[in-house]
Amino acid sequence: MLRSRLYLAVVGSHFAVDTLNSLGAVLLAVLAGPLLLSNAQIGFALTLYLLMNALSQPLFGWLADRMPNRAVLLASLGVAWLALFFGVVALVQNWIVLLLCFAIAPLGSGLFHPIGTASAAAAVPDRANSATAVFFFGGQMGLALGPMIGGLLLGRIGSLGVLPLAMLALIPAGLLFTVRNMPFPLPEIQPSPDDKQLSGPALKRGIARWLSVAVPAFMLLVAVRSSIQTAYQSFLPKLFADRGWDPVIFGILAGTFMGAAAIGNIVMGSVADRLGLRAATVLPLLFSVPAGLLCLHVPWLPLIFLGAALAGFLVGGQHSVLVVHAQQLLPMGQRFAAGLILGFTFASGAFGAWLVGIAADWYSLPTVMQVVAWCGGIAALLALTLPGRQARPRQTSHEPVAGHQPESTANL
Repeated sequence: MLRSRLYLAVVGSHFAVDTLNSLGAVLLAVLAGPLLLSNAQIGFALTLYLLMNALSQPLFGWLADRMPNRAVLLASLGVAWLALFFGVVALVQNWIVLLLCFAIAPLGSGLFHPIGTASAAAAVPDRANSATAVFFFGGQMGLALGPMIGGLLLGRIGSLGVLPLAMLALIPAGLLFTVRNMPFPLPEIQPSPDDKQLSGPALKRGIARWLSVAVPAFMLLVAVRSSIQTAYQSFLPKLFADRGWDPVIFGILAGTFMGAAAIGNIVMGSVADRLGLRAATVLPLLFSVPAGLLCLHVPWLPLIFLGAALAGFLVGGQHSVLVVHAQQLLPMGQRFAAGLILGFTFASGAFGAWLVGIAADWYSLPTVMQVVAWCGGIAALLALTLPGRQARPRQTSHEPVAGHQPESTANL
């Protein structure tokens, strides 16, 4: 993987993009006092950001599938676009202009993510699963380090602290631009013969599969789990800012949550490969409830950080395995499939954050965050519908079976 310039550029860009994506919650927590922002306003701004990011991904994924020779160039432009508008965010002190930037900036992230997700595996086709896991790890580490670095910079120089991070994001954007013309094959999921023609009996079978109990339960699981993670990510800084914490400290706390989620993605991916999806989701989501309550209730700083780390690891670790499972349910163009699944994940999380912000103004943020923690139990029950360990067919030879696609491609 380290020998592929395309792969290094894609992973580096993912890190930069999600570093900027993670700054919104810390920035709004810092500006809540000077701009007199309510919890509902913060929730609305973050929801708008996440929705624009999410809803644009299927469209941009479809566009990239129509322009495969320029997909990497589009990804480069997406990173540069995001960096540009975060640079604008660093210079404004007006709520309306800030909200406008929050609506426009995430289009760059929406353009990058479906192309980056598909390109990561395509750049290293013989290690597609590992390449995809590391790609997601790079993004999660950006989400983890962004609040830490952002909290330090914002706490010292205000909103101008966003500017150096926006400028640094132009480096991986430039790397992507330099490899934009590198040809590489993009593996596609091969549909079964019965599904090649989406008409007649095949169409009815496809509709019946999507109307079965398992698929709606899976989509609801994705929505609930994403809402829990997004609520923690969006409101942990505000929760502890209300307690009088320094931005450096609550930035590190938010980064701890996302850093543990990044490690959780690697661990849960291995668990899912060995033991099945249920093993990687049910118990971790169930145990996320006491972990979250520990973070929210205890007064001792080390235990707060321990609870945040455990909650991030347990509730954030299923992101990549659920995305891969969802792509297997959608045999279509890989950039479009990636955009569709990631879009739904981020959109559902955005609505969750919006509802948390509204409820926090009606009741209180600590009370609503306790409800968010308990939602891990609901997600665990929904995860019981996921498949367990799947038996692998035995082969008597190392030769590939006719018509059988390599696992690294089939599981993309």
